[in-house]
Amino acid sequence: MQIPHWLDLTNERITIVTHEFLTPNIQWLPVFSSAAIETFIHRIPNLSNRFLYLNDDIFLGSHLYPEDLYTDSEGTRIFQAWLVPECSQNCPWTYIGDKTCDQNCNISECQYDGGDCTDGDDYVQRRGLLHTIERRGKKSEGTILFRNVRTTTKNIGIKRFWDILHSYNLTRKLDMKTLVDNYNKRLHNQQSKNVPLIPKFANNVRSLQKTSEHFSQSLIYTNMLLNRRYGFKARHVISHVGFLLEKTIIEAMQKKFSQEILTTATHRFRAPNDLQFAFLYYSFLMEETYNETIDNIFDEFDTDHSLTWSDREIRTFLSKIFPLPLDWSAVRFFEGVIQNCSQSPEYKYEDFAHKRHTTVLYERYEDSHLPTVSKVLVKQCLPLVEALQLNFGTRPKYKYKVNSKRNTFNNFMMLSSNVTEVVDALDGIRRNPRKFNCINDNLDPKYEEENELIRHLLEDFYLSLFPHRSQFELDHQYRNRFTNWRDYVKWRWQKQIFYIMIYGLCLVVIVYIGQSIWRQKTKSYL
Repeated sequence: MQIPHWLDLTNERITIVTHEFLTPNIQWLPVFSSAAIETFIHRIPNLSNRFLYLNDDIFLGSHLYPEDLYTDSEGTRIFQAWLVPECSQNCPWTYIGDKTCDQNCNISECQYDGGDCTDGDDYVQRRGLLHTIERRGKKSEGTILFRNVRTTTKNIGIKRFWDILHSYNLTRKLDMKTLVDNYNKRLHNQQSKNVPLIPKFANNVRSLQKTSEHFSQSLIYTNMLLNRRYGFKARHVISHVGFLLEKTIIEAMQKKFSQEILTTATHRFRAPNDLQFAFLYYSFLMEETYNETIDNIFDEFDTDHSLTWSDREIRTFLSKIFPLPLDWSAVRFFEGVIQNCSQSPEYKYEDFAHKRHTTVLYERYEDSHLPTVSKVLVKQCLPLVEALQLNFGTRPKYKYKVNSKRNTFNNFMMLSSNVTEVVDALDGIRRNPRKFNCINDNLDPKYEEENELIRHLLEDFYLSLFPHRSQFELDHQYRNRFTNWRDYVKWRWQKQIFYIMIYGLCLVVIVYIGQSIWRQKTKSYL
């Protein structure tokens, strides 16, 4: 491991940790892939649960505050950039899994269009039943209240609640789980035939440098894994900023993608099937969910804590279920369901006498004919339970907020061998230095003279922003004696051994002199 020649190793605030102390397997070293190193950075000793991680090409241009990256009310702030590169020519990720067959996407590199071109029985049935589709994270104009549940009622008779919903022009929510399961089965069959998962770029796509190509391919590879886990969607790459990470979330992410993490960690150099750490981490953060209990969902609508739903609370519930403006037919439909559940043989109100609760009078509308909608009744009403689970049961596991204003926190510059472009870009950062500024080295080694000039321009740029040395830098006239961490550790070990020997020798001399003085005094007394 190299040590910068300007680094003040005597500063107590600096701790150098080598890969030997972090990697789970010493045989994976040496490693030169940042993707592999990122799989174990959270293993740094004494690291706090929440820590800030910056790449070596990023510097701060203005004051950074904790609330810039995290608040207790909103959670982690996420800064997104451009969309993940297309898996194939003329096939953006928005085409995949959109219920329309796109032949350009119907290839293994694009996960066979997410099953859109499949004519399986389950898929055909869903296409015949559904009017609209609610994508994950985006609500459609209507949301399901009840699924197909047979029941009996005096007024309605034996009907399917789904048929009743159709009569009110309501729409049904699409469950992507079956589509994803079908895709996973097809993918497993393809992998058994040795079909590669890593996509190949089309021949007419502009050739990239090897590192950049691996970066793009690993982004696509990571997105495909996310599709398999969370469903098909277009995802954004994370901006070049500092990443506020949590060790507990990293550990949960690595547990879920353990095999892929292991594969990435064993690569000494970048590879197409690397996991992109920041992209995977923030996607995991946004898409992990948990299932809320019916009791807690009921309590959220029970704002007066009466253990019953008043008419006002029911109105709030319906406004979150049905499209607005809320039609009276939706209210009447809910009343029919409640009446049906309260009169069903499965619900015996006298059996729950010790749990009876009464809604206060002023919480009832004058024309209300509803029975007491208690928590017991709601939990016994299976159609209502299913509606609560489908619409409110799945919750984000972690708190986060996507920054709506892109590129307000960061500047990104690709350092090329074009002197004019470099000067203009550096002046742009001078004019508006943001909290995070990234200058990525993309110099062409063929232009040695221009590159040398650009290095001087870059040094002048940094000195214009940071004219004074930091507390972690040595004075200009000093340099580190060692540029390699092993040599430095060896020197420190030898130095400690030398000091121990000197101190030991001094101790022996002192003891010898003391004994000599004691003997002389003893002889004089005799």
